Amino acid sequence: MTMVGFTFTRITAERKQVPESNISIQSNVGVIGLQEINSIDPKKSMLKFDFHYICRYDPGLGKVEMDGEVMEMYDKDFASKVLEHWKKETKVHPTVLQELFNTILARSNVEAIVISRDLGLPSPIQMPRVDVPNKDGEAKSSEKSKSDDKSKTDVKPEQKKK
Repeated sequence: MTMVGFTFTRITAERKQVPESNISIQSNVGVIGLQEINSIDPKKSMLKFDFHYICRYDPGLGKVEMDGEVMEMYDKDFASKVLEHWKKETKVHPTVLQELFNTILARSNVEAIVISRDLGLPSPIQMPRVDVPNKDGEAKSSEKSKSDDKSKTDVKPEQKKK
């Protein structure tokens, strides 16, 4: 599989009033279309995957939506299997799924981070944080429970050798 192109075709975002309760952020991505397009190499086939990405901020704070297309080059035989699987089940072929979705999520999440910052929304991805230990060896954190969060990436500076 060789990625030939990646393009956003539609980006919409909105921010509404700030809710008085906790904010829940949910992201989702799905392939909504697949078609074969002309290739300059007669031994290869180019497939265009149309996708939809959405990041919702609940309850009703806002959302970021993006549509786009990813163009991939495959051998003719494998491309026909991918197309046949799509026509039969309207699902992406399992061999292609992981790499395709990782590509879409990587590009879409970066764009969603920038858009959310511009709209004053929380980042859709928790960013790494640095906790610097104080003299007692404990991390400076206003909330101890945050340091126990397994989804957070803590980076601790190296101790200088004396």
